[in-house]
Amino acid sequence: MVAVRDEIDLGQRAVEFVNSLTHTKGEWAGQPFSLRPWQEKTIVRPLFGTLLPDGRRQYRTCYIELPRKNGKTELAAAIALYLLLADREPAAEVYSAAVDRDQASLVFGAAAAMVRASPILLPECRIIDSRRNIARPASGSFYRAIPAEAPGRHGYNAHGVVYDELHAAPNRELWDALTTSTGARRHPLIIVIT
Repeated sequence: MVAVRDEIDLGQRAVEFVNSLTHTKGEWAGQPFSLRPWQEKTIVRPLFGTLLPDGRRQYRTCYIELPRKNGKTELAAAIALYLLLADREPAAEVYSAAVDRDQASLVFGAAAAMVRASPILLPECRIIDSRRNIARPASGSFYRAIPAEAPGRHGYNAHGVVYDELHAAPNRELWDALTTSTGARRHPLIIVIT
């Protein structure tokens, strides 16, 4: 029998992780990330704290649509880091994807800045900016930004995906490759931000 993890503990754990990070840009740069009540109640707690009877995550896809400059990128970066570093998934593969390399790099850039600003996370990670990659060698996990035109779209084994501006994708090839690659994961999570 699979041990069922407590819903409140996992939701709270995710909230505490996100709130332990710092903002990376603008007037809040360097300030602690403090989830707004609506972000905590409608996004983070339900995603990580609502479980099926067998202990798996109930929600595996999340669509976040907000006006510009409402913190989608920062929130998505924080969630991607949680999936990479705190979701207890061995050899986690987390991807941020978008129509082109620059757009795919936005979430990665925020995540890398959050890691660099954390004296706890930085020693755990190896950031390779030129490859848009954050690795956690101790668990064999990595986070990588990939554009829609990336060659070799198959072979992924995604635990987490953040797809930025999905509506602008030239076709559904990368979406299909990433979403079907989650089949071997117990708790995959796909987030679309737009």
